[in-house]
Amino acid sequence: MSSLSRRQIIVWSLTGFVILAIGAGYLRGHLTDDGHHTATAITIAAVTDSAAASMKIHVVGAVTRPGLYEAGPGSRVADVVALAGGSTPDADLSKINLAAKLADGQQVAVPQKNSAAGGTAPGTGGGGAGPAGDGAAGASPGNPVNLNSANAAQLDSLDGIGPKTAQKIIDYREAHGGFRSIEELLEVPGIGQAKLDQIKGELTL
Repeated sequence: MSSLSRRQIIVWSLTGFVILAIGAGYLRGHLTDDGHHTATAITIAAVTDSAAASMKIHVVGAVTRPGLYEAGPGSRVADVVALAGGSTPDADLSKINLAAKLADGQQVAVPQKNSAAGGTAPGTGGGGAGPAGDGAAGASPGNPVNLNSANAAQLDSLDGIGPKTAQKIIDYREAHGGFRSIEELLEVPGIGQAKLDQIKGELTL
């Protein structure tokens, strides 16, 4: 009888140990899963915040590498000019505000010496914005149209250039990071040598 009691004690002891082991394993796995889910949520939130904070800025004009660049929050004109390889030797940085803050989707046009200042605000512009002042001002011998910063109304004021061709010039400028020479206008659909000869005296870069 006492031998049977010892076997029962051993059986029940083993059963209790197995139950405890299973329970501990389940609890450990549950805690690990919760930690994994929490870490994943934090990571996703961090990536989302980072993506929302970045800005796309279009840099054109007298810089080494015109093009589209990504800038962080609080960036200024000087920061994206540096991203574009810095200004070229013929750039006139006195005509732009290097300290101006940037916004997503903005265009920064760095003018050359002896050209009109670019942008609706110092150092910046949006989608083909023209020089500061009256955006509809036309070309004149003392006020040539800047191909790299003129808006549609200013381009439309050129002899033989209508609204559709003016928009084509802006589209080409944005797609290629600005004009590097006035003769590059021949690459714009609808502009031939005769028309270029007609308007080149009214243009600058």
